[in-house]
Amino acid sequence: MRERCADVLRGLREAVPFHMATVWTHADGQLVPAAAVGRPLDLLESVPFEQGMGLRSWVYRTGRTVRIPSRGRGFRDSALRGFLAVPVECGPRRLGVLAVARTDGEFTDEDVRRVQEAAGWLAQALVEEGPGG
Repeated sequence: MRERCADVLRGLREAVPFHMATVWTHADGQLVPAAAVGRPLDLLESVPFEQGMGLRSWVYRTGRTVRIPSRGRGFRDSALRGFLAVPVECGPRRLGVLAVARTDGEFTDEDVRRVQEAAGWLAQALVEEGPGG
């Protein structure tokens, strides 16, 4: 499973340039990093949500995409300029969250569309892989 997640991140990076990314998958009642570029990426890591800690948990629970632009405020050490997290879903089944970030600019509407498309490919790969893959 880790290799398939890493493959999706590599392909996505060509379509939507980013500096950090993490595929979070749901396992044993929590979201765990399955693949990452840079350190595992999340915001609000110390804030508890219904499914666990961090913004990834909120995205997972609600199934809603989050895009946060920044002018250097609100992000830890002000290094990030854009953050985007999308649910990874296959039909009604929620499998995880795909989070990406940039240090040089915000994400556009087209970037959001492409990341959501990549989350669809990722969901299909995870379903094909099956449990424990």
